[in-house]
Amino acid sequence: MDSDTELMAPPPAIDLDPEKIEFGRTFVPLWFTARYSGGAWQQPRVERIGSIDLHPAAIVFHYGQAIFEGLKAYKWRDGSIHLFRPEQNARRFNRSAERMAMPQLDEKVFVDGIRDLVSRQRDWIPEFPGSLYIRPTMIGIEPCIGVRPSNEVLFFVLTLPSGAYFPKVAGLTGTQTVPVYVTTTVGRAAPGGTGNVKAAANYAVTLDVIGQAKKKGCAQVLFLDARTRANVEEMGGMNVFFVSGNKLLTPFLHDTILPGVTRDAIMHLAPKLGFEAVEADIPFDKLIGQIETGEVSEAFACGTAAVIAGIDTFLLDDGRKIPVGSGKCGPVTDILYHHLIDIQYGNRPDPFDWMIEV
Repeated sequence: MDSDTELMAPPPAIDLDPEKIEFGRTFVPLWFTARYSGGAWQQPRVERIGSIDLHPAAIVFHYGQAIFEGLKAYKWRDGSIHLFRPEQNARRFNRSAERMAMPQLDEKVFVDGIRDLVSRQRDWIPEFPGSLYIRPTMIGIEPCIGVRPSNEVLFFVLTLPSGAYFPKVAGLTGTQTVPVYVTTTVGRAAPGGTGNVKAAANYAVTLDVIGQAKKKGCAQVLFLDARTRANVEEMGGMNVFFVSGNKLLTPFLHDTILPGVTRDAIMHLAPKLGFEAVEADIPFDKLIGQIETGEVSEAFACGTAAVIAGIDTFLLDDGRKIPVGSGKCGPVTDILYHHLIDIQYGNRPDPFDWMIEV
């Protein structure tokens, strides 16, 4: 790696209190970059963050050739820094690259580059319950007005000190809950498309309905399948689970649902905690009936940024509000959340070897 071995991020001049950090707005002044051109990757490097100088005809601007990932670094009580399952993000990143006709990046370069970058930024990682959010990205940068893959790409990694993903509700204690808007008119991903990879375009098409949801007081949007508008799929940036007895129900993975790293962790963690993780088709109308009768007692969303957040209410297109369970975070959601973050912050054993020290 062609980097200044002495280069370290300067001490932060901002308050890193996790309760005061607005998610997604503060960036550490170092980044990791690598360029691909002439059929090969150039030497990657860590350097001071700067602007990206691109021609207005760069393919990313016109044809949306862009992918990204999201993962986190956690500061443990002993001061050590650990990443959560970075190899999973590296593999998914390359699946996204393949689908978007972009060059593969060596998974070791991906993981080691992030480890090196994070190691230079230890002072920027907030204490519990904060973390350092990490955003690897790849874009097509070749100037060309023509519908074809770019022969030149830029890979870069940004890092952000992070508190809560969802704004905290005053007086709330314990695991967070959020209201969710359910759209029956807007599709997130169509069969045969890019719904199962982290293509930037997947998120662009949801911006309008997410804006509508926020105006309605909801923190997220739940999308149904684009073909029939009948089955639950996923949320704007998170997977979803429903609790029925000791079962955790979540939609089958297919080409319109992103295989979340946190989702996969829950699928592995659930049996160790006495729960059965079940993948199934989940018809939304049937689900609402099960929520109203209490057969489904909890619902929660999961993803890297928020980890796990309970869903207290579903707001439907017709204006109905469907409270889930008591309207507060349920006990199963709370158990899963605390067990997972205890692993991430080193407060309990890690039986899966998920945590990688920086």
